[in-house]
Amino acid sequence: MATTSDFSSAAFHLPAQVISIKLDGTNFLAWTAQLLPLFRSYGLMGIVDGSDFCPPQFSSEEYKIQGITNSAYMAWQYKDQTILGWIISSLSPTVVSTIYGLETSRLAWQALGARFAAPSTSRISLIKRKLQSLQQGSLPCQKFLDEVKTLADELSAVGKPIDDSDLILSVLNGLNSSFHSFVTTYMLLSKEKSMSFSDFHAELLNHDLMQQFHSQSLHHEAGSYALYSHKPAAKISSRHSSNKSRFSGSNRPVAPTSPSGCTYIPNPSGAPGHCGLRH
Repeated sequence: MATTSDFSSAAFHLPAQVISIKLDGTNFLAWTAQLLPLFRSYGLMGIVDGSDFCPPQFSSEEYKIQGITNSAYMAWQYKDQTILGWIISSLSPTVVSTIYGLETSRLAWQALGARFAAPSTSRISLIKRKLQSLQQGSLPCQKFLDEVKTLADELSAVGKPIDDSDLILSVLNGLNSSFHSFVTTYMLLSKEKSMSFSDFHAELLNHDLMQQFHSQSLHHEAGSYALYSHKPAAKISSRHSSNKSRFSGSNRPVAPTSPSGCTYIPNPSGAPGHCGLRH
């Protein structure tokens, strides 16, 4: 009679770091992107998608009476339970509880897909509201962009991908006040030429990097000036007042608008601006 040990040559040993992303309900695309290559590389995709059917437990009535299990059945079961183990090990504790009682990898895979990738109206509306209301606040620019991209990926997972122009507008509306100059420049340029989200992403991070470098340079120069300058305080104050009058004025530029007619409105209090439609 065949036993599980007979299939030791088909064992699937994975390094612990291969399954590093735990499905928590907000990262379904990243989670599937992690597991699908594993299934394919080990030739197990057919079990997950149902194209590789489970063989009968007994190859004949005679073997059934004698209690001799079909070796093909045992090999299939070994593979299926291995996949199920991989899936369970990649779930957060709250998500694991949603697949209790599902005894095959295909059932578990289908249940998770139905839960986190089904195009339900309520789920789509919830993700869109999160994306529209997301604000950078004190988050680093890269972290804020990551959160925006995660929500966009969730919309793609439920079959409702967002256009690059709409995604860019969501980012612009969520940026904090330190990016007002970038927002204004982008909105003016976008009237002449559209930009992909990947290009916009790169430009925004470059701007953020330059801001950080400029801030550090000013801080360093201010420290050096305070340490080594021997000029009278009155002269310093006078020059400062002259510079201030040159670069500050009462006339403010008209808020730019996107091609769709959406106006970016800065908030005088310093809080992030919002997008309003011109009337």
